[in-house]
Amino acid sequence: MNLTYAVVYERTPNNYSAYAPDVPGCISTGDTWEEIQDNIREALTYHLEMLRDYDDPIPEPRLSTEEAMAYNSESLAADGEPVSQEETVVGTVEVEVELTPAAVAS
Repeated sequence: MNLTYAVVYERTPNNYSAYAPDVPGCISTGDTWEEIQDNIREALTYHLEMLRDYDDPIPEPRLSTEEAMAYNSESLAADGEPVSQEETVVGTVEVEVELTPAAVAS
């Protein structure tokens, strides 16, 4: 099954980080833009496979890229962090995971 998640990428002073708001706890870092793109795809794939292997529900992709950016901004504001649009990019990542239809959380 192919699943496409919105992903928030952030440039920090030392590297890049990324996370998918629809998949709590799934984050990754990388030294370069190319590396973070590969790393978050790999992290999402392994995270979803782990959930599947433990018979936990797979989070359904729900947020659009605009909603993911708003989620990120709201989260930073709630933590008192500055919101820097120049250092944040939102995109999508498609991952393929073998799932049964019942495994996807609705």
